[in-house]
Order: sequence, then structure tokens, then C-alpha cells
Amino acid sequence: MTCLRPGPRLACLLLPLLALMAAPAFARSDEVSFTPLDDAQYDVSRESVVQLLCWHDDPTQLHLSRAVVLAYHPVGAEFDLLLATRHGVYGSQGLRNCRVRGVPLEIGEIVAVETGHPGTTDTSQFSQDWAILTTRGRLPASVPRLRVLVSDSQPDGQLTFLRRPVDQQACSLPQAPDYLTEPSLIFHDCDRRPGLSGTPLVTQIGDEPYIVALHVGQYLILDGERQEYGVARRVSDDFLDALNTVLVRADIARR
Repeated sequence: MTCLRPGPRLACLLLPLLALMAAPAFARSDEVSFTPLDDAQYDVSRESVVQLLCWHDDPTQLHLSRAVVLAYHPVGAEFDLLLATRHGVYGSQGLRNCRVRGVPLEIGEIVAVETGHPGTTDTSQFSQDWAILTTRGRLPASVPRLRVLVSDSQPDGQLTFLRRPVDQQACSLPQAPDYLTEPSLIFHDCDRRPGLSGTPLVTQIGDEPYIVALHVGQYLILDGERQEYGVARRVSDDFLDALNTVLVRADIARR
């Protein structure tokens, strides 16, 4: 285990779980204090966010969301893995056809989807709102790939909402009412609008950006006064299990 000290708190890189990957697997900490990206990291990292275009039968009726390119794939694999929202790729008619905007279909077409599975005990529509997408080809080498950070502690500090174009204002993490408490979610005050689902919330550890959560929607509370909370789905162990399954399956298929 390799441990980094970004400051007074400790974050440890755990390597063995996703051993197929060329880059270190992921970071885990129950104590890390979130820190927004500095100017240099923001300018680079924002290019990891892509637009996702999805449709059912009519390709002119598009659903727009976002996805972030992940730093994990079997060595030599000719595809990329994206982290997106479940509601971005699934609609009322089931699984949508999807592609990455701005690249040829033979590269950006989404050919496989692994998603969270909502359960009967989930307390929020956002509880399992994540998806791992496999592209048909490899996106340009100039696109940065980001790693993920698992943190189950009470959110502390500030995060960067990794939007394109540039919008570097750091996000605060308000304390939501107790009846909205859901361990898999983080509440934030990032500037948001329709179409930004799938945008990552990112922290910086040392010189490295890490995805902490994925923006999935918002809560509007009308209880005496109007209150709005941005909602992001945390990176968590169920996501890591699914990511490992995708990587193992892909590696076996290439042998």
C-alpha cells in the first residue's frame, strides 16, 4: 500500500483490486478533506468531460448528458470506459442508443453498459444513478483520463464541478435536512442546469485530480422557504465492483 500525504490528512492508494489497469487503481480515504482543483489541473482535467448523445428509435430526438473518461482499461485495449448517469442511458423505453459527441461513430459509439440497479430499499431515485460505458474505439490520446476516490465520510471542504467550458468556482457541500440523508449521495451548491447530469465533482490530492461523485440532479424543497440542493452520486464500492467486472470481462475477451 502506498500512502500520500496531501496535507494534515491521509489518503492511501490501494493497488491490488484492479490489477489489470496500467494506472494505480483508485484512492480511498475516510478522512480526506476535499480540495478544489488548482488552475493548472482544472485546465487539463476539464477536457476529460465529454457530451453524451442518446436516443431511442428516432436519432433526431436526443437526450443530452455528460460523461467523464476514466483512467482504467486493460493494457493495450482499444476502447475507453466512461462514467455516466444511469438516467442518461436509460429512459422510459429502456436502454438508449448512445454515442460520444464530436468523434466518429466507429470510435464514440457506446457498445456496452453496466449500471447500478435500484433496489426496493433505496431511499432516493438517485441511489444507484451511475453507469459504466464502453466505447467502440479509443478516444484521442489528448483526452485526459481521471481516477476515482472512494470516501464514505461526511463531506468536508470544497469540490470542483468539472464543467466545460471553464467555470472554476469551487462548490460548497451544504448540510441537507435529515430526511434527505442517503449515504450514497453528496449535496452541493454547484451552478447547474439541465443537460449537466454526469458532470464529475473532483478533488485534488497532491498534483492528481480524483473523481469523488457524479452530478445526477437536484432536490427542490418548498417547506416554508425555497431551498435547492444539487445532488451527486458518490463513487462507492458497488461501482468499483462493477468496474472490476467490466475490466476482467474485457481482458478475458481479448485473450
